[in-house]
This record gives sequence, C-alpha cells and structure tokens, in this order.
Amino acid sequence: MRVQDICSVKAVHVPLSCTLQEAAVQMRDRHVGALIVTENSPTGTRAVGMVTDRDIVVDATASGADPCHTEVIDVMTRGLVAISQDAPVAEAIQTMLSHGVRRLAVLDGETVCGVISLDDLLGALATDWGMIAALIRNEQQRERSGSIQSTLHA
Repeated sequence: MRVQDICSVKAVHVPLSCTLQEAAVQMRDRHVGALIVTENSPTGTRAVGMVTDRDIVVDATASGADPCHTEVIDVMTRGLVAISQDAPVAEAIQTMLSHGVRRLAVLDGETVCGVISLDDLLGALATDWGMIAALIRNEQQRERSGSIQSTLHA
C-alpha cells in the first residue's frame, strides 16, 4: 500500500497572517486537524510550515494567547516533514516515528498534494487487520464444518 492510497488529497492551506481563530474555523469547516501554512514569494505561493489543532490548543490557548489576535506564524511548526505520494505506508510510519510527528505533508514532486495522518494510517491498518481476521474466521468455520479443500489444481 502506498501513501497516495490513504492520504487526504486536499491539503487545506492558510497564509502566515491567518489568526488562530481563523485557522480553527478552517479546521472545523474542513474536518481536518492540520493546515499547511503558506506565504507568497516572487515565484508564487509556497508552503513554509504546518499548524495543527494541537499547536493551537497546547502552544497558544493553554499559555493564554488570544486566538483572535495571535497568528499561525507564532505557533506553527516551520518547515514540513514530508513524504512522496509514491512511498510505501511503512516509510510514512518510520518518518513519523523518527521525526516525532503525527502528520506528514504528501508531495507530488515538489508540490504539496495532501496530508497523511496517524489516523489515516490506523484506519488503513485496521482495515487490513479486519480482512485478516475475517480470513482466519472463515478458515476456522470451514475446518469445523469439515469442508476443507484437500488438493488444489491449477
């Protein structure tokens, strides 16, 4: 399984100057827990970091920052921990582990095309484990009923 198979393909972007309240509204309305933070440059808009729901709560609100006047630039993580959309899911898990993050920007070349989260990974793995469990249950039922195939012919 590849990252592109399970990632969220619509990364939500906000500018550096966005307030935490505006970012929180975007997260709520778009049902996401992280936003790609962007800035305008002479060559166009570029991603400069990520702000998460946890950044807003733990880094800002818990320390008394006013979400209506604090900008995402004040609490975001600068730079992106990213992974190619073609990478295997195991590589995404290893990257999250080695960087201590719960989300990765997903790249198509140099363009951010999505985000993969720990929840995405858990959901995919749970689906796989569910299919394996169903396979085992089916085999156990066949063994109990005595309908086990003896020899397979091609």
